[in-house]
Amino acid sequence: MPHTKTKAILFDLDGTLLDSFSLHYSAYELTFARFGIAMQKDLFLSTYSPNWYRTYEAFGLAETHWESANNLWLEAAEKHKAELFPGVIEMLDDLSKRYILGIVTSGSKSRVLRDIDRLDVHKYFSTLVTGDDIAKPKPDPQGLNQALDQLSIAPADAIYVGDAHADFEMASAADVRFVGVMSEFENLVDDHPEYDVHSIASLQEVIDSITNSAE
Repeated sequence: MPHTKTKAILFDLDGTLLDSFSLHYSAYELTFARFGIAMQKDLFLSTYSPNWYRTYEAFGLAETHWESANNLWLEAAEKHKAELFPGVIEMLDDLSKRYILGIVTSGSKSRVLRDIDRLDVHKYFSTLVTGDDIAKPKPDPQGLNQALDQLSIAPADAIYVGDAHADFEMASAADVRFVGVMSEFENLVDDHPEYDVHSIASLQEVIDSITNSAE
């Protein structure tokens, strides 16, 4: 698809900016244990999606327990505090001087707001769309489309950065360019024909290269 000069960079949060894998995995362990289900890391990684209901389904948790599981997961996750990956503050500080930044995440609004306020990064983002703001979670493009509408940015003028295949699917459905980042969630592949996977440390260089090639 044709692209104009990049105006906005939109980010996933967990696994992309926030080093939250071990925290989230432990929260799932505690949650599933309450229902007599043992976690299996291989199954978790092979079926991982930002839409946690897919994880519930993969582990055979009955839908009647999903609401209780949500509450248990949030309670477990709130006991620990995830930190930003090294270099994220510097990256956001640099990119915010040249692009409009935003977050599109599946996380609950209350938890996401606590994290970005605690980490003092709220100031970098002009829009924030969480799982509580939409009816259809990733990979549906509703959240990304909502962020673009709020910013009055055309899809061709934006880049979405994420660490999961559902992030790529969402970006593709919204006609937004996608940049993958490495993550412990191990949900992207290195040789995919439609995207590349980079370290978060190299993201500034990658985005500048995409922007320059479009000019």
